[in-house]
Amino acid sequence: AEAELLWKRFEASGITVETLLDMKRCDPGIMWDSLSAKDKETFGLACVFRVPIPRKTLPDTNTGVIPIDFYGMTTISDDVRNKYLSLADPEKAKVWHSRAADWWMDNGDDDQERLYHLVMAGRNTEACKLTLRRSEEFLENPNEDLLATVKEMAVIPKYTEPIYNIRAKIVLECADVADALACADVLADFMTNDADLIRAEAYMLSGDAGKGFSLASSMFEKDPSSRSALIAAKCLFRMKKYDEASAFLGRSCEVLSNNNDATSIDDILMLRAGIAYDRGKTDEALSYLSKAKKVSRKDRTKERIDALTKNIKNGKHVSFD
Repeated sequence: AEAELLWKRFEASGITVETLLDMKRCDPGIMWDSLSAKDKETFGLACVFRVPIPRKTLPDTNTGVIPIDFYGMTTISDDVRNKYLSLADPEKAKVWHSRAADWWMDNGDDDQERLYHLVMAGRNTEACKLTLRRSEEFLENPNEDLLATVKEMAVIPKYTEPIYNIRAKIVLECADVADALACADVLADFMTNDADLIRAEAYMLSGDAGKGFSLASSMFEKDPSSRSALIAAKCLFRMKKYDEASAFLGRSCEVLSNNNDATSIDDILMLRAGIAYDRGKTDEALSYLSKAKKVSRKDRTKERIDALTKNIKNGKHVSFD
């Protein structure tokens, strides 16, 4: 009864009650229509950010309340932000994403978020350049969200080869076989080994390790590289041909040593751990896992190593495939 009286008092004073409520509790249509043009800009900008940002960095609003936590950070759920953005003009949304991309450049250190906003803003040249400039960082921690952003990117023609190489590596880490093969088709036009090596790994991930080995080993014979040797070894491991897999790992290490390259040492150590484990040499497997974790720069790999180590120590059966 008190709430109803208060509501009527507000309405009699010309105040739209819905706009005084937390946005996550309001009907999106009513809320959006109740906002002034200026406040729609603020709400739109707040909603394009996918992570909390300081409320003080956004303009003040007169006709709506942006929810914040005790520390003054915005707290807008994905469900709420998506509902509000669905009501906005798509071109306006691009402008908000563009402002968000600039904010991340000036105030944040999350390049993945900045890349997302550049892509959503249609700033494709900048998105391609950022991907190339931060490729090492992105490839250290590939993830499904990054993959979705890279897939959404409109690639500038002159950056096609390097961008698709990066995309393929992310795709393979995320085990998206179909897109890996699509990337290989694009890269085939550039007459390099990349396309066939991507196909070899994709075949392995799809369950056809024999086909993957045939392609990878053929590439190694034509142009020896640590990558082709490692892929061949992975295929042989899945085929349970451990001696042959170990031999290819040795070849991979030899090429890496000759080139003073240590980029895939963690993968080699992980595979050696898998071979040792499948042969019943648990302590040796744990030793290789420990070494792999020390040299790896990938969060996903470290997390997997921790899980494997824990389960092995607890006597649980694990798979290195």
